[in-house]
Amino acid sequence: MSRRRSKKPPLRIQPTTLWDYPSQHYGSTTQGSPDYRGATPSYVIWNLLERYTRPGDVVVDPFCGSGTTLDVCRDLGRQGVGFDLAPFRGDIRQADARALPLDDASVDFVFADPPYSDNLSYSDDPRCIGKINATEEDYFEALDAAFREMHRVMRDRRYVAIYICDYFSKKRGFVPIGTRCMALMLQYFRPIDHVCVVRHNRNLGMGNRRKAAVDGNFFLRGFNHLLVGKKELD
Repeated sequence: MSRRRSKKPPLRIQPTTLWDYPSQHYGSTTQGSPDYRGATPSYVIWNLLERYTRPGDVVVDPFCGSGTTLDVCRDLGRQGVGFDLAPFRGDIRQADARALPLDDASVDFVFADPPYSDNLSYSDDPRCIGKINATEEDYFEALDAAFREMHRVMRDRRYVAIYICDYFSKKRGFVPIGTRCMALMLQYFRPIDHVCVVRHNRNLGMGNRRKAAVDGNFFLRGFNHLLVGKKELD
């Protein structure tokens, strides 16, 4: 006898700065690929687009991965434009997030889920930010260049959202990526808010991982940062 799947709860606008949803995807379909490591939860993008965009707006994702942002844009009637150094599918264009082939002030909203250090292999391209460890200053210089490019392509008084996680390694220690990214963003954008998104990573529930964290006196990454800013020229 097959086991009945639990029904996903309806999507609702998150009213607080702590976001939680029990599934990577919403509805009866998937957004992006469930097999893509490091995919963004589609409910995060849905909430952002509902809050900060309108139907017909141009939404850009410069680290598009498996295309989750593009699928949510289609659901909500936005014009999704995705870029990646290693395009996962045909509707994602190849480009470096630090040099987007877009005109100045041509975009209504930018969502970015950059690599969190070099913990995953995204591309063989030597330009890939995911090849740089977060303990190296080059990593933050690369993110700074990407944020500057986002500011260039955005229209005035429009919003940007950065989804990112902190870094910890027993050998290299802790790097507060979220805090560093907020400081970088403040050079270009007015801060709107800082949201914590609960991570539903299967590894977090593994007994051996949890025991190792307690015995080794370190923490597993239980949330992602969601940093929201606004471009204001005056």
